[in-house]
Amino acid sequence: MPNKKFIYEHTVFFNETNAMGGVVYYSNYVKWQGITREDYFIKTVPEWQLIMQEVANGKVNMITVEEHSHFFKHAFFGDKITIELHTEDIKQYCFNMVFVMRNIEKDDILYKGWQKLTFDDFKGNFVPIPPPMLKSVLDHATKEEHDRYKKRYMEK
Repeated sequence: MPNKKFIYEHTVFFNETNAMGGVVYYSNYVKWQGITREDYFIKTVPEWQLIMQEVANGKVNMITVEEHSHFFKHAFFGDKITIELHTEDIKQYCFNMVFVMRNIEKDDILYKGWQKLTFDDFKGNFVPIPPPMLKSVLDHATKEEHDRYKKRYMEK
């Protein structure tokens, strides 16, 4: 069922800020993308452990090939933020994960970013998105994106 949003909540800790008044250091936003991504896989892909076995056996490798960050407002020590994740631009071998970070109390958008994930066989040959992961990826896309993928790859 498309249009699901995955939400992760985070409290900003002092070690995530710079020494100049508690402003979040920019690299933490990308770190939070990674944490949100991993939590998303654990909670929405029941077979994630089987996929990790495929990784350990050298059959499938997930690679972040692009990352983009756009900062809007600062976050500070003690802020509570939500990180919303959805997927888009889904192809046979890759997809984008889109992240929107908001200050919970102010409902301000702090950051938008995305990362493109692709899959290969550890030898440089692309392989399809693992089916259990693809189901979750399609569930967290818009209906239009879901339908576009089905038309492009599943109705042949």
